[in-house]
Amino acid sequence: MAGAAPTASGCCFPRQYAANQGIMKATVQGGHFSIMYGNMYYWFDAVRRMETYLEDLTVDGVESRVTVIKDYNVTNTKYVIANDKCRKMSLTPFKEGCIPDWATKLVDSHFADAATGQRIQIHNTSAGSATSFLVSSPDGCFPIYDLSAVPTGSAPYMQAVQFYNFTLGIQDPSVFDIPAICQDSSVLG
Repeated sequence: MAGAAPTASGCCFPRQYAANQGIMKATVQGGHFSIMYGNMYYWFDAVRRMETYLEDLTVDGVESRVTVIKDYNVTNTKYVIANDKCRKMSLTPFKEGCIPDWATKLVDSHFADAATGQRIQIHNTSAGSATSFLVSSPDGCFPIYDLSAVPTGSAPYMQAVQFYNFTLGIQDPSVFDIPAICQDSSVLG
């Protein structure tokens, strides 16, 4: 498996991997406070230029299961499948999973002790109105934890994502198959 071309930070995530993600997000929209939490299984494939999320989420006490497939190829389409319905949306261009060149490395340390612990780096990846910090492993360059927030605007939020059960490669490429239910849906935007 080939890695992505390194950036100035020298850290691009593997080109094909799968990982669980624990997520918690707090937002305020229209004066209403909202909490979302749950687990996602995530597949990233830079070779196929596709991503898939299987999300088991609870939003304000309501549980849901959503599948999101992002196809950056000919159609450049995001498919959102929930409740036996499919919505299609246009995507922004594909990006390799790299720590941006402009990110500032804040810490080079270890979880646990230096002799046996996991080596980590913390980067400030803030841009625009978003404040963001990424914890990654420089040994193999994979994400461990992402904390981001947009404190102002019409929908301020704070989000924490913990990556775990990280595996290299794509064991089941069928996770990228577009379901039949999505064939008749129109692109929304």
